[in-house]
Amino acid sequence: MKVFICIDDEDCIENLSELLYQTKIDENMMIDSYTQYPQILRSPLKDSYNVAFISDYIDGNSGFKLGRELHCVNPECLIIYIGNDYSHMHESFRAFGFGMFLKKELYDLFNGEFQRIWTHYQQLHHQVLFYLDQGGSRRFLPSEIVYIECGRFQTKVVTESQYFYGHFHDLSRVKKKLMNYSFFQMHPYYFVNMHHILLIRNGELEMCNGDCVPTSIMNKEVINDAIQSFVSSL
Repeated sequence: MKVFICIDDEDCIENLSELLYQTKIDENMMIDSYTQYPQILRSPLKDSYNVAFISDYIDGNSGFKLGRELHCVNPECLIIYIGNDYSHMHESFRAFGFGMFLKKELYDLFNGEFQRIWTHYQQLHHQVLFYLDQGGSRRFLPSEIVYIECGRFQTKVVTESQYFYGHFHDLSRVKKKLMNYSFFQMHPYYFVNMHHILLIRNGELEMCNGDCVPTSIMNKEVINDAIQSFVSSL
């Protein structure tokens, strides 16, 4: 997670950074912080920030203007405004704010606010969207998925307790994303979350939900190496 902070109060930045680093999330966090508007103007806003904390005013300049500029570059960035009173609450929402709280409430509100940020962040960056055959869609966190079975005409997503039938908009892209979460192509039809392997037998894997998934004979050595590397990393 990459975080952008622009607050004209070094103590507030230090406190906020400390709180951010204390959060328990399953990925690294990088923080870029600024105290003055001109510093940002000399360093063009990047499209890689996931979350931004911005003062309502920075050295007399509008933080809401900065928020709008950031949103134009990166619409998915979650922008949180920090101010001294709530009189600018409506302006914060007009400037694409995901939320707003006061400096004096930083310690009291941060945990709840960050949990809301983290949940939304997961929806944007971690969850995969699956279109159901019966209509509608379902979002899955990688940890929920035991394996994905890819047939010629239909895809099945399997969790510990349910089977879901449908399709992904771009299966190759989804697989590439899930490989970052210890998924591996064990068989031409089976894409498996190695966290959910219960038992390894000759030619098949017993999964935590009781299903048995075949492994490819052609790629036996590659599969064994992948599993051993995964086990060694635990």
